[in-house]
Amino acid sequence: MKNNFEFWTHFAEFLTYLELPPRSDGLETNPFSMLISKHFASKIKKGDWNDPLLRQVLPSIAELREVNGFEEDPVGDQESVQEDGILQKYVGRVLVIATPACSIHCRFCFRRNFPFHADPTLIPRLDCWLEKHTGIHEVILSGGDPLMLDGETFQNFVSVILKQEHVNTLRIHTRIPVTLPQQLLNTEKQSHFNCLQKAATQKQIVFVSHVNHPQELDDESHKVFQNLREIGITLLNQSVLLKGVNDNVQTLVALSHKLFEQGVLPYYLHQLDHAKGVAHFEVEDIRAIQLLNEIRNLLPGYLVPRLVRELPRDGSKKPIV
Repeated sequence: MKNNFEFWTHFAEFLTYLELPPRSDGLETNPFSMLISKHFASKIKKGDWNDPLLRQVLPSIAELREVNGFEEDPVGDQESVQEDGILQKYVGRVLVIATPACSIHCRFCFRRNFPFHADPTLIPRLDCWLEKHTGIHEVILSGGDPLMLDGETFQNFVSVILKQEHVNTLRIHTRIPVTLPQQLLNTEKQSHFNCLQKAATQKQIVFVSHVNHPQELDDESHKVFQNLREIGITLLNQSVLLKGVNDNVQTLVALSHKLFEQGVLPYYLHQLDHAKGVAHFEVEDIRAIQLLNEIRNLLPGYLVPRLVRELPRDGSKKPIV
């Protein structure tokens, strides 16, 4: 699926592209590999080590430090597995790890240590599992990024979900609108969009984008969101609060405004999941609450995301107040 011409995967070449001096601190050997779509990279300011988009994707020596409380499986994914690739944490909802593939390796990823693998048996197994579990009303396609699937496989996943009468809602979590929008815009790859267009006539479709900074949004993301709105899909966004990226009032306010301009409602502002290797991104709760209180004074209520944390064995995301 991945075309090497669409991604930066080599550390030294990426720094040269960004007009940054070479580094010799061994970051290119980081066990969590570097993968950055060239579309996302085109929005990074060249020559600036502190660019907020660069900080999200550039490997750091800080990732190799052991920090107490930061674990391989911070949100209890493994203990929620019903079958390989099928997770259930919450009543009435099931999450499907549809693919290990992503369009970008975010350095703060909570599944950076997840034992991903492609499984050709997942679609028929999901079909059987849903047939048996009639209390499920929402199926969430996640990963990886489900929109990185090839068109036929994506359609097969969606078809299995559409046939289940007890499933009312299909939810998709993705970074594609800001990392690889051509997946939904390119006329040669419109099978994804066409599949969603058909599905939206039969089920409620919720499309959750993952955008952390207003700089990520551009004309292409606007077009993606516009097309999805026109076929009746609900558009939400969730962000992660990240030190040095969006932990200031101006950025969070600008992000909410720009999302709304592109037809997307801010949904969640997540406190960092405590995955091994991401501690340097953490913003303390007291600071997070202060930020939320300040943006609440500057935004209408519908543009204020809910500040939440996900913990293992909890029955829902927990508001931080």
